[in-house]
Amino acid sequence: MKILEINKYNYPKGGADRHFLDVVSLLESKSHEVAIFSMENEKNEPSQWEKYFVSYVGYNKNDSTIVQKIIGVCRMFYSFEAKRKIKKLLNDFQPDIVHIHNTYHQISFSIISEIKRRKIPIIMTVHDYHLISPDKDEFLESVGKKYWKFLFLSQKYSLPKRLLLVLKTYFEDILGWKDKIDLFISPSLFVAEKLKKWGIESKKILNLSHFVPDSKLDEKLEDQKHSPYAFYFGRISKDKGVPELMKTFQKISGIKLYIAGEIEDDTQIIQDKNIKYLGKLTKEEVQSYIKKAAFCVSFSRLPETFGLVALESIALGKPFVGLNAGAYREIIEQGKTGFICNNIREVEEKISQIVSKTIIFNEIEIAQIAQEKFGQEKYYQKFMEIIETLTR
Repeated sequence: MKILEINKYNYPKGGADRHFLDVVSLLESKSHEVAIFSMENEKNEPSQWEKYFVSYVGYNKNDSTIVQKIIGVCRMFYSFEAKRKIKKLLNDFQPDIVHIHNTYHQISFSIISEIKRRKIPIIMTVHDYHLISPDKDEFLESVGKKYWKFLFLSQKYSLPKRLLLVLKTYFEDILGWKDKIDLFISPSLFVAEKLKKWGIESKKILNLSHFVPDSKLDEKLEDQKHSPYAFYFGRISKDKGVPELMKTFQKISGIKLYIAGEIEDDTQIIQDKNIKYLGKLTKEEVQSYIKKAAFCVSFSRLPETFGLVALESIALGKPFVGLNAGAYREIIEQGKTGFICNNIREVEEKISQIVSKTIIFNEIEIAQIAQEKFGQEKYYQKFMEIIETLTR
């Protein structure tokens, strides 16, 4: 089958991008023809489809030129370049189905009309709340479809940025792009409920968790001596709770905190003997650090749509400790594969118990649970059922 996968990044910037790349690899391993539509970026993984990618734009400090930022603001609403290039790709590749991940703001939904003109089915995996909210990190029920309320209820962004996000969300609704998507894949029940509350029909929502690629866990792993560190990997930002996480580990004795990822919003790494910043690591390097860690940890308070960091942790046999945010409880089995805590004090207690070996986890059992619940074959079978239903 010919499948077109679309995501704004073709490198593992965050959880959504890692899942996108995993899906591409999985489908290719099953002998499907897979094309990619994305944005040009020097960090991208090599791709034979690069000639179709839209030009680079950026929105943050020091990540683009003034011209690129201006183009980026326009592209939040509409992109003639994206429409032109997706048209060429569709003509050349002629996919049976299109699978969208994240397109905002770097690609935009303007590509949808070009896809539907050819009557090609579209499925979309919902990685965040951009689809139903001006704020990609949260769906505010008190705002709902009255997006203008976001201007006054949130101080997360500057007023001009909030205004742009509100206008963009209204613009997308008016043009009805979301209505043209045939099916929404929700990675968690938590997100599915948010989509329904916004107004998406239940029949257009299918719950399908992210998956963990097949991996071989060293059966002697439990006999290895763990390095005395906890591991955080992902976006290093304030909204992910990284500053609080570092401050907590300044106070905890007997274990260090290793941090890996791309630094955002000028988050400062605390210089402390208990904290080590590893930089931006490759997928293989991240996996190596997970395997050698005592456990993985996150202080994110965002209503996570899934929580891929938790899954990646337990897939390699490492317990995950985090705050009760979003869908984490759908991944972690309390006391078996880690702990989801109600507050930082509770997190500190669990970490102390792990460090003192008052609590001991069976790493082989953790990995087995992850494979049983989130194995790639289970994902693949359900994914193909979706595609076959839409392409009959």
